[in-house]
Amino acid sequence: MSNRIPLWATLIPLLLGIAVWGFIWRGHEAGFEADLRKVLPADVAIDAAGFPYRLEARLATVKLEHRDSALELGLAAEDATINRVPWQRDRQVITMGQSQARAALTPLAGANVVVDAPEALASLRLDDERIARLSVVWQTPTIATGLFAVPVKADSFEAHLRETPADTKAAGPRLPTQAQLVLSGMGVRFGGGAPLKLALDSEMTGPGPITSLAGWEQGGTAEIRSATLSDATGEVARLSATLVAEDGQLRLAGTVETVCPATVRAAFAGTRAPEEKRSRVPERIAIGGTLPGGLAAAPRDPARPPPPVRGQEPPCPTLR
Repeated sequence: MSNRIPLWATLIPLLLGIAVWGFIWRGHEAGFEADLRKVLPADVAIDAAGFPYRLEARLATVKLEHRDSALELGLAAEDATINRVPWQRDRQVITMGQSQARAALTPLAGANVVVDAPEALASLRLDDERIARLSVVWQTPTIATGLFAVPVKADSFEAHLRETPADTKAAGPRLPTQAQLVLSGMGVRFGGGAPLKLALDSEMTGPGPITSLAGWEQGGTAEIRSATLSDATGEVARLSATLVAEDGQLRLAGTVETVCPATVRAAFAGTRAPEEKRSRVPERIAIGGTLPGGLAAAPRDPARPPPPVRGQEPPCPTLR
């Protein structure tokens, strides 16, 4: 008499495990669809799939809108796919085809942005209702904003946002940081300018978590810690500035350090950039005014001798 276990018997634990996991996965699938129903229009069909590992929802044309007294948000996409790992309900990965993302602070002049792109990838991680991290990467986007007179195009562009609500009772010389925004782009072109690399690191400060424009305006600021433009030769300009909301406008004050001072001044003035060689020592230029259209750069002191230049390097790139 043989003591061998039949092959079919060895498959019982495997089949049982698959059946149990299928039951659990279906529960996660139902929760996934319920979460999507909270934010999607009722007429959007949700095609959930992905068993046995991820949860995946394929959506046809999507159009989302949000409006309140100060904020307008919109997202339209020809198609989208949303992925989630079953046991990580707070994390989603979203791929989109042709899409348009819009945001506007309606009480502030020019405070709006529209991003059109043929392809985008986003990831969202939530901590309860707080954005622990939102990252979006657009391929070959066109960016329009009321803050600039010219459109912006890029080979690729990234935005990373996270909320960092801080203790409002903590003592300090400045209000605590309530949110952080990081932008970066490759092949960024402002109007007819040369393709440049952009890197921006900024923070939003405020008396409390930013839940409304009115709350942020009570002493809140947007701090641009560093915004750099570079080309293949090296860094062209570095900006640091503070923005505040005042009388329905954004007021900016800061400085630009640049090896192309005449080119930078021409960009702020909206005039044709001169032929300029990069200086050996960066010049520090004060800038200030209101957005949109009211920024000005301090003029060059005619009493100062021109700086020595790097004659063997390419000339300064056109900024706009």
